[in-house]
Amino acid sequence: MTSSTPPEGPYEPQPDESDTGPIPAVTSHPRGTGVQRDSAWDTPLIINPRPVRRQRNLNPVAVTAAVLAAVAVGAAVYGMTRQSGEDVEPAVAAPPTTQGPQASAEDEQLLQRLPKGYRTGACEPADPPEGALAQVICERNTDPGGPLSGTYTLVEDRAQLEKTFRAVMDTATRVDCPGRIQSPGPWRRNATPDRISGQLFCGLRDGDPMIAWTDDVKMTVSAVRSGADGPTFPQLYAWWSKHS
Repeated sequence: MTSSTPPEGPYEPQPDESDTGPIPAVTSHPRGTGVQRDSAWDTPLIINPRPVRRQRNLNPVAVTAAVLAAVAVGAAVYGMTRQSGEDVEPAVAAPPTTQGPQASAEDEQLLQRLPKGYRTGACEPADPPEGALAQVICERNTDPGGPLSGTYTLVEDRAQLEKTFRAVMDTATRVDCPGRIQSPGPWRRNATPDRISGQLFCGLRDGDPMIAWTDDVKMTVSAVRSGADGPTFPQLYAWWSKHS
């Protein structure tokens, strides 16, 4: 058994020691018993109880005052931040912009086959009819005698060309073309008078002049209209004869 130096400070009892308080000392013995007086028993044995940590009692009034003060400070800081413009609102995604149909490769091909006289942006892609490849709708043509509006359709084959042309003719009342030209009937280009270039139709739609025609080479069906303010039917026909 080795000796050890007693630790400094008050003695701390071990967990197996009973914390019961002081033990009474024996102060005297009956005479004649032969028991010798031991000075070690004359001094009371003191056992140091475990120190007890006392919990601080919080003043409820002080606690309430501290909470209210913290809330007031937070509100003041928030107000100063908003006034200084440093309060950043969460980003909100902008709603998608509604646009018309996007131009496809067929739309671009059709736009390149339109008659001259349309300014940039005058023609916009539209949903083509069943069986067609593409369709564009145009505003007024700026050339002399140009139509007030026009619809141009691109198809894939001759059968669809005839079908689309018949559908256009069904939207108007047939009349002879200016100069007593047969309607509907074949038309020819001056450069190739021996070859039919397509079919021509003249009619009235809601009382307004309309000219429709097919192009067997370009595989297009075109329909142009006039309005109450012109051009007249002869003017529209003269425009067509120069732009077909």
